[in-house]
Amino acid sequence: MRAPPPQPPPELGSITGLRLIQNADAGGNVSSLDRNAYKSLQYYLLLLTPGVLGGVFAYVVYPPVDQGLLVTFGLCVLFLPMVLQLRSILRKRFTQDLPALRKAYISSSLVLALFAALLLLNGRLDTSPRTVVNTILVQKSVSRGRGGPEYTLTVSSSRPGTSLENFRVDSRTFARAAVGGTVTIELHKGYFGVPWSGRISPQ
Repeated sequence: MRAPPPQPPPELGSITGLRLIQNADAGGNVSSLDRNAYKSLQYYLLLLTPGVLGGVFAYVVYPPVDQGLLVTFGLCVLFLPMVLQLRSILRKRFTQDLPALRKAYISSSLVLALFAALLLLNGRLDTSPRTVVNTILVQKSVSRGRGGPEYTLTVSSSRPGTSLENFRVDSRTFARAAVGGTVTIELHKGYFGVPWSGRISPQ
C-alpha cells in the first residue's frame, strides 16, 4: 500500500497559524515565531541610541543645575518600553503585544531625542548674563560608573528652598577643592528657563 501524502504545514499568516509551532529542542516553551519577533524588536531598541547619546552630550556640555528630576524623567522614558517588553514576556503574550511594543519603542525614542534637543538648545541659545556665585564646599564624593570614576562636589545652595546642590566636576577640579573652602560657580538661566552651570573653580 502507498503511504498517504504528507500534510502541508499550517500557514503562519492564517488564524490557525497563530498557534505557534513549538520546537522540540526547547521543550515546547519557545517557538520559532517568538524568536523571530524578539529578534525584530532588537532593531527598535537601537532607535533609543540617538536620544541617549544626545542627552549625555547635553549633560556634559550644558549640565543642568536641577539634575534629579531631569535624570529621573529621562530614565523613565528610556526603560518604559523595556519594562513593557518584560511584562509581555512574563505574561506569555510577546507575539500578540509586538505591535504595541514597537510603538512604545518608537515613542520613547522620539521623546528622548526631543528631550536631548531641548537641553542642547537651552544652553546653546542662552544669551542671558551669567551669575557668579561663591559658596562653601560641604562634601566631596567619588562614584564608580561604567565610563570610569565620577567626581561630585556638594555645596551649600544660594537658592531659596534648597539647602545643598551637587555638581559634577573633572578630576583636577575635584583634587583642588577642599571641604570647607570656597567654590566659585557660574550659573546661567537657560533659554527655556532650565538653569545650567558653567565653570566651577575652587578657591
